[in-house]
Amino acid sequence: MSIGNAIKRTVTAALQDSNRIPENETIEQVRSIGGGDVSDAFLCKTNTGNKIFVKVCCSTSSGQSIDDIVNMFKSEAEGLKALDDTHTIRVPTPYAHGVLEGKKNCGYLATEYIAMGGKHSPDIQRKYGEQLADMHLAPGPDQFGFPVNNTIGSTPQDNTWTSDYLEFLHRRLKYQFDLASRHPQVKKAGQELLDRLPSYFEGLDPIRPSLQHGDLWSGNWSSDDQGNPVIFDPAPFYGHSESDLGIMQLFGGVNEEFYKAYHSKIPKAPGFEKRLSIYTLYHAVNHLNMFGSSYLGTCMSLFSSILGD
Repeated sequence: MSIGNAIKRTVTAALQDSNRIPENETIEQVRSIGGGDVSDAFLCKTNTGNKIFVKVCCSTSSGQSIDDIVNMFKSEAEGLKALDDTHTIRVPTPYAHGVLEGKKNCGYLATEYIAMGGKHSPDIQRKYGEQLADMHLAPGPDQFGFPVNNTIGSTPQDNTWTSDYLEFLHRRLKYQFDLASRHPQVKKAGQELLDRLPSYFEGLDPIRPSLQHGDLWSGNWSSDDQGNPVIFDPAPFYGHSESDLGIMQLFGGVNEEFYKAYHSKIPKAPGFEKRLSIYTLYHAVNHLNMFGSSYLGTCMSLFSSILGD
């Protein structure tokens, strides 16, 4: 069975079973619209004209087990729901996830389809900054972590709950540094950073658990046709409100209008720049682990900016 037919059969049944669509509505068209580092993306159209977005990941191409793929999409669906529950910024509504019928090595996630527009106008950048800050300020639990583990790209993220933010951040950083230990300079600098980690948080007010998207590079946000910011493909957790800004330093697609709006609601705290470099480093080392030594220079430059006087 082709991927297209597997999507038609599986997603139609899942949406009918959950009453997302009536029994006389079926997916008729499936069109590939590209994909990311891990999954392929498809635009589906039903016989009544409704559109559905579907992501598919297969163990044969990704190297992941089908159980890992199913868990990845389950955690993404839960992440989208958590982001949406803040009622602050638009996210695609998750519809269904599981294993494709007739393609037992392929998992899928079906969500609302949102027609994306531009995202660089000053007004959209301001809205994005304001709404992301509102999301970071939304009420949440009293611990750091998330109900399920997830992945950043293809790298696992341990979201075990803890009341100690530095313990949570230490765990996150150490996992990435350990994966990169084949690079002795990363291993050495990483250990020094972990030893000094508490010093970068001295004098701060207690950190309140804040819902983070987790992977807000330029490819994971856009705007809808009404000019409203949209975020998607999350790797969420409850952490420090500064965390989401880290990957933006690498590939964020945001400008000064965004930062002015964001910091009008969440002002920079003392020591912000060093901590921002730490959060950027997390993503740089993850890219080193996923894509190789082309990111080594970026990692070492960040280590120097953090560890230097």
